[in-house]
Amino acid sequence: MVAVSDVELAASTANIVTQPRVDEADSFVLHAPLELAARVGLLPWVREGRRDLARQRIAAVGSQFEAFGPAVSPPRRLDPVSPAEAAGYLGAAVSAGELDDADAAAAALAGSARAQELPGLLADTMLASLAAAGHACIFLHLLPRVAPRGELPVELLRPLVRELARHPEWNLTWFDEEQPGDGPHDLAAALTGLPHLGLNGSAFIYPTMHQVEVTGVAPAHLGRAVQHTSVVDAVQTISRLAARSMLVEPDDHAPFGWTHALTMPQAVLSVAAGCADPRRAVAVAATYLAGFRTSLGVADLTEPFDPTEPSGNLEWALAEHPASAAAAVWHADRSEHTMIKSTLASEAAVHQDAHVAKYTLACFDAAESDPAEARTYLSAAAHLLAVWIEHPVDIST
Repeated sequence: MVAVSDVELAASTANIVTQPRVDEADSFVLHAPLELAARVGLLPWVREGRRDLARQRIAAVGSQFEAFGPAVSPPRRLDPVSPAEAAGYLGAAVSAGELDDADAAAAALAGSARAQELPGLLADTMLASLAAAGHACIFLHLLPRVAPRGELPVELLRPLVRELARHPEWNLTWFDEEQPGDGPHDLAAALTGLPHLGLNGSAFIYPTMHQVEVTGVAPAHLGRAVQHTSVVDAVQTISRLAARSMLVEPDDHAPFGWTHALTMPQAVLSVAAGCADPRRAVAVAATYLAGFRTSLGVADLTEPFDPTEPSGNLEWALAEHPASAAAAVWHADRSEHTMIKSTLASEAAVHQDAHVAKYTLACFDAAESDPAEARTYLSAAAHLLAVWIEHPVDIST
């Protein structure tokens, strides 16, 4: 039997994941469109000896998604509409909490828009939503990035849109009012000078971000800095602090906390150009990092990161300890970065957890856009992989 190509494998898996399930999404189902996109994005970096297993992981996204439960009925067909009209219907249905109407609008949009058009059509609708674990913008970021020629269908939007409509009241709002604030003008100073609030009942996205808003911490500490920070500067500042959090914080929250501290703001800022007011994207991205820093962070991010060079290579260091893995990358010559990416991608692409795939690809993208700090991002990706090696977590149940 002739093996299917990578493109065919991605398409066949996507055909399953485009069909939302009846029951409310668990973490796997919520992440499935994003996980598929991230694994497809990593595949070109994967070494030959790991490609079969990496492809099996892609196929498993579809089989696990299908096993979750029955799919919803096919969405009703809307009369032919333009992409802008379909996006308008989608936004209205999400705001009204109408799951089936939102699904119908998402299907109509998928039939008329290309992936590259989605940020301009949906950024304002999705930007401030904490429903779907605040992950909708990650989809808007990933799909055009990994499927520029339609390798994955826009219809993957459907499962996420239903989850947005399930909780239309879950939104960040503090930045929609005038925020005089007396916090610092500098965003880095604002984000490294936050108070510690602790966990608000759980480490889930909604309570974490809701806490930093309702306590007044976000407007008081971020309001002035957001007004004085461009999108370009925010990308650099937030990405660097997020990656540093992975490197210097205790590893308890590395798998699901410090991964999101990079992937969520990065995605929001990547779609800022599609927003009517890009400054709102800066505010949301800063709020995301502030939420994680105030609830989970204990380290001083202003302290320099300068690990001792380990005695072994990266493969040895990954199995030795997270700090050793990060240090091995940190001290590597820039000429070794391509090899390092291949090693990290080959491990991430076969790992069972979606966050590992998303985070590794996010670190690659951050390193590409901020080359002066490339070793920081690649070190953070190595650190995460080593955390999972040292403390494996069974996520199959």
